[in-house]
Amino acid sequence: MMVLAVLCSGVVVGTASAAEGTFQKTGERASFIHGDNLITGAMPDPGPAITARRQTPQQKAEGLSAVMVTRDGDVYESNMNPEDVALLEEAIKAMEILGRGAMTVPGAAPTAPMQLLGGGDIRINPSSVIGADGRIQVTNTVTSPYWHIGRIGIGCTGTLITAKHVLTAGHCVSDGSGNWYSSLDFTPGQNGSYKPWGTTSWARAVTTSAWHNNRNTNYDYALIVLTEPAHGGHAAYGTYSGGTHTITGYPADKPFGTMWRMSGSVWTSGSYRLCYTIDTYGGNSGSGIYDSGNVVRGVHTTGSSTQNCGTRLTSTVFNTLQNWISTYP
Repeated sequence: MMVLAVLCSGVVVGTASAAEGTFQKTGERASFIHGDNLITGAMPDPGPAITARRQTPQQKAEGLSAVMVTRDGDVYESNMNPEDVALLEEAIKAMEILGRGAMTVPGAAPTAPMQLLGGGDIRINPSSVIGADGRIQVTNTVTSPYWHIGRIGIGCTGTLITAKHVLTAGHCVSDGSGNWYSSLDFTPGQNGSYKPWGTTSWARAVTTSAWHNNRNTNYDYALIVLTEPAHGGHAAYGTYSGGTHTITGYPADKPFGTMWRMSGSVWTSGSYRLCYTIDTYGGNSGSGIYDSGNVVRGVHTTGSSTQNCGTRLTSTVFNTLQNWISTYP
């Protein structure tokens, strides 16, 4: 992978050349699972005992390796050798010592909506929030930061982090057993039947080998590459740094296509994952975990009766995303 070259910017040049790799086309054809709205239930959280378990060099190497599929079924792989993992970790530590571990890419506003609701009125009446449910409906989805959040056809949520790249969960593009989902088109700012920028088709999807082949929840994140910019804008994203966060998306227990949000504190922050008691449901999979400055710091992935969790944007994940983006612009 090219991750070290991006990460170090010359700090550990020898290390970069040792660990670099490229995506190579394999001889296999993708196995697709077809259909819309297939991910409607919450993905079970494996629990703290599993997620806190130390990763072996082989598991880390799989987490730093990647698999990419095209819409027409071509498969590409980029593999990291276990012996190079230690070199990468040393490079990350060196960068953090230099104060370059916390990284953020700024966002950008979209173009004006293609379609206005009700002849220009973009508001709709929210549903009632009943009982202990702390979620609030987003009734104006064409304002910041909601205009960068959208619904993925498979039934997940994603966030534009460039004009063409949608950050989501790995299990929203792959079942974790070597099969891909085909319904990955993206609708930013969807609000019920209202689709202010329409729906943009997908061209490629990339996720970690650790998720795609072994369902390792520590590496449950992915990028969907669109065929063209969805609306020209994108959210800011960066490495996790604590504080209050908000999860916004398309939970399957609410009216179809409606966007809901809730804020709260992240109460567990591990090497790979973030956990919280912010209310979510199936369909929130892939939602960005936004901080108070509207910067995406993680990706929501799992839920249980006691906690919900997501993938933390560490320096390693950040640079892996940068590498995928530069490889498939």
